Amino acid sequence: MTKLSVLLLMSCTAFSVGIANAASGLISMSDNELAATEGQALMSLSYIAPNDSTNLEKLRDSSSNIGFYRLGMEAKVELNANIANLQLGCGGANGAGACDIDIKNVSLSGLNDGTVTSGAQLGSPTFSNPRASTSAQITNPFLEFAIKNPQTAATRQMVGFRLSAEAIEGLLSLGLDNNNALSATDGIQSLSGYLQLANLSGQVTTAASTFGVSGSSNCAAIVGMPNGSCQAIAGKLNSTIGGQRDFVSYTGSGNSDTKGISVPSMTVPFTKNTTSVITGNRMTAAVVNNINVSIPHIALDCANSDRASASACGGLPTGSFVNQLAVDLVDYKKYNTGESITPNGNSASCIEVFWICVVSTAKFQMASGSTLDGLNLNVTFSEALNMFHNIPLRGTGGYLALQNQVLRWPGANNDDIAQKGWWLSFRDPIDLGYLTSTNAADISAVLPQVAGFITQSLMNSDDIPIGLIDGLGAATNNAIKKKLNIDVSSQTANLTLNNLQLTSQYLKSNCYGNLKFC
Repeated sequence: MTKLSVLLLMSCTAFSVGIANAASGLISMSDNELAATEGQALMSLSYIAPNDSTNLEKLRDSSSNIGFYRLGMEAKVELNANIANLQLGCGGANGAGACDIDIKNVSLSGLNDGTVTSGAQLGSPTFSNPRASTSAQITNPFLEFAIKNPQTAATRQMVGFRLSAEAIEGLLSLGLDNNNALSATDGIQSLSGYLQLANLSGQVTTAASTFGVSGSSNCAAIVGMPNGSCQAIAGKLNSTIGGQRDFVSYTGSGNSDTKGISVPSMTVPFTKNTTSVITGNRMTAAVVNNINVSIPHIALDCANSDRASASACGGLPTGSFVNQLAVDLVDYKKYNTGESITPNGNSASCIEVFWICVVSTAKFQMASGSTLDGLNLNVTFSEALNMFHNIPLRGTGGYLALQNQVLRWPGANNDDIAQKGWWLSFRDPIDLGYLTSTNAADISAVLPQVAGFITQSLMNSDDIPIGLIDGLGAATNNAIKKKLNIDVSSQTANLTLNNLQLTSQYLKSNCYGNLKFC
């Protein structure tokens, strides 16, 4: 007798014995007794017909004629798992060169029981016991099939299936390291699916910058609007010795006397009180729009020895800052929104004394107490998915599906429309906690917009008075110092922040010992 025959005989014998033992323990019950008995099966089977009122796909497309068969397990399943390389749908229907889902170093465990409360890893998850000793809780997992034309055997066709659960509680981490640069070998490389980010709150630290220098030589200031990269500003003045004039500043390339005005580094809080939806095919970045930020005051006098507040300048010494613009005098006029003012570089509008031109250009500095007030920003947060690592799942439903056409699966949100190919979805908003960045955000792109706002504010304000002493000082090439509190609260600048390294995204290993991944 061969080994295979022996194994088959042993298997059949064991099965027969099991049936016999089970049969000996069974009790015959009448229909009435069965009807009075309550219990719950481990497995359940359900069906949603194409014309059923609960069929969400019918609501999306009344002609789809798709029914859904579900085989479920009425149980809680615990799972702790690591996957080194999760790749699904590479090439195929959605095109070569990428995957529908491509994630390196995936870990699923129980939820963390704490977070880092201070320092460079603020908000990152912590565990009282080894993370590897915890397990995610998966409630009522099920397998579901989408069948087109389910009533007709000749044309019946499976158009999709999904693995899902009614609720998942655990920590899903994606990647090994929270770096300040993108990685081609770690974390999310591409994602097709649907997720929501709950209300966002946090703070971002801006990098120090210099205003007024950038832009081509003799570029124009535009009232209320940006002019490319130009950071020239314009306004109105009234000189005791020369009367009314307009002025427009030179950029650094237009006049070497323009050193710029320092904008100090600031820590700016932000909130977004609405849920943000991230959905699409083969996504590589999450884009969150309309984060509204307001900065009450920005100090413009940081270079001055008598500055109003050292703390508003980050406590840095005055030598770390600059404060000077070269300005050109032009004919007096009230300019309206959208109109431009250009340095003329000649003496046609100079201030004269006894018919002698004494001032046609001057140096201007912000006096102590000068501020930019009420700067409103509409921030777009564009973060590579590669830089998101910790996704806490607090009882959310979720599914992983494959379909050959667009589908709305049962229980999915209105805007969760699974696209052709592989699709990963989480039903409920994900709370990323309080967000802070480890790297300073570059806000230089917003400065040309601010230049337009400043010009509009100065044009709509009273003339800046230039007294006799200031005028004589300008005639001898000394800088004019004026305290300006420039209100720009009537307008909003747009700013995009890209790929900030978040303090809450440092990872905790899901392995025992010192292994980063196992």
